[in-house]
Amino acid sequence: MRRVVVGLALPFLLVTAACSGSDGSSPAKVGTLGSVTVSGPTNASPTVSFTAPIKFTKTDSKVVDGGSGSGGAIAKTSLVTVQYVGVNATDEFEFGTSWKTGPTTFYVNSVVKGFTDGLIGKHAGDRVLITVPAKDAYGDTGNLSSSVRPHDSVIFVVDVLKVAPVEPHPKTVPSLQYDADGNPSKFTSDENVTKNPTELGVYPVVEGTGPVVKSGDRISVEYFGQLYPDGDVFNPWTGQPFDVQLGAGQVIDGWELGLEGQRVGSRVVLVVPPDLAYGKKKQQGIPPNSTLIFTVQILSVN
Repeated sequence: MRRVVVGLALPFLLVTAACSGSDGSSPAKVGTLGSVTVSGPTNASPTVSFTAPIKFTKTDSKVVDGGSGSGGAIAKTSLVTVQYVGVNATDEFEFGTSWKTGPTTFYVNSVVKGFTDGLIGKHAGDRVLITVPAKDAYGDTGNLSSSVRPHDSVIFVVDVLKVAPVEPHPKTVPSLQYDADGNPSKFTSDENVTKNPTELGVYPVVEGTGPVVKSGDRISVEYFGQLYPDGDVFNPWTGQPFDVQLGAGQVIDGWELGLEGQRVGSRVVLVVPPDLAYGKKKQQGIPPNSTLIFTVQILSVN
């Protein structure tokens, strides 16, 4: 059986692990958005000012500088490109920044919860202040790769550079539904959907800006798979990406043909007829001669 599985080059904001350290030498006062001042031009790393130590009881955010960017509001399913700074609210230490290495691109629901929640509803061009309690950041474990200790609140200032537009599905293709966390949950169909497609359907619904995927590349993806058009889900969205090499016989032909030529960062819906899937062979959760439908997010190429 050829497995349709694929890893994720985790950005800093995804890394959470236990670390040593104290919670600070002074008791932290409860802070709010008003406790933090952000200054400086939007084409440079911002200056973040406050009196430490402080802690937050809930995630909150505001636009401190509204920009002229175009496009829709950020949703949990959005692909965004940002510059950001992360500051520890306990000791004022800057524990993370993209301003030294360049903008970072990611799906909004793939980072720590407070970062995600703070960006929802914002737009390209906005500079956003986000204040985050420990429970929505690195919790009672802290972050091994930084100075964030257990129970530390954090502050992010995010400059939203781009929000990738979402292309609607054609009416002939099942619609993808998302759960409350912005993860794929179910394809649904109506009378407009093609009943028995015989050709591969490739529908980029979000177009990434990364390198073009070529045969022979080792790529990292997350995906969701279901029997076409609205049957059983045989591969639910797990949030656990895998690596696979295209052109090496590791995936079905529909993936080989449908993913080659797409850009890293893209979200692609694939409708795969039986002759480009498993044909007459039965697989776990997949009867013989099944047409399949997938949504695939291409995270990186190695």
